[in-house]
Amino acid sequence: MKIKLDDIPEEGLSLDVIAEGKDLEAIAGGLDFSIPAPVSAHLDVMSAEGRVIVKGQMSARAAFSCARCLKIFEQPLNSEISLFFVRGKAGVQGREHELTGDDLEVNYIEGPELDTDEILLSQIALEAPMQPLCAVDCKGLCPACGADLNAGPCGCRIPVEKIDARLAGLKDFKVK
Repeated sequence: MKIKLDDIPEEGLSLDVIAEGKDLEAIAGGLDFSIPAPVSAHLDVMSAEGRVIVKGQMSARAAFSCARCLKIFEQPLNSEISLFFVRGKAGVQGREHELTGDDLEVNYIEGPELDTDEILLSQIALEAPMQPLCAVDCKGLCPACGADLNAGPCGCRIPVEKIDARLAGLKDFKVK
């Protein structure tokens, strides 16, 4: 959904937004995860003097591939949204500019519209885990045969701990 910045009333807008996961994936291009269900959000949008504040909550489900066992699993992603936008281009034209902490909180809008799909997509990307795990205690795959160790031992009889012969002397090393 696109919001025309000039059409935001003084008292602001209160919106309930639903975006299809497939549409968000298409906007993003390539993601490391999928969004199998619609994403819902409640957004309060306020505008004054070229500045736009967006606050609200988002709820989504994402399907990830476990970083250890490669099993696909779904995880809920819930987020509080608090964004500050300024109309115009980022940075100072023609010269270098040192960023302050406040500058990192500002987003810039160059056009006449605010796209809620882009807001939702950025929030999902921020909430997505860097190393998704199907379970905290996931054992992963056997490094020798590739069997899923969560289902039980693989029985491939490869020693779990191979020690490099050059470092074998460190095995008996103890720090006092």
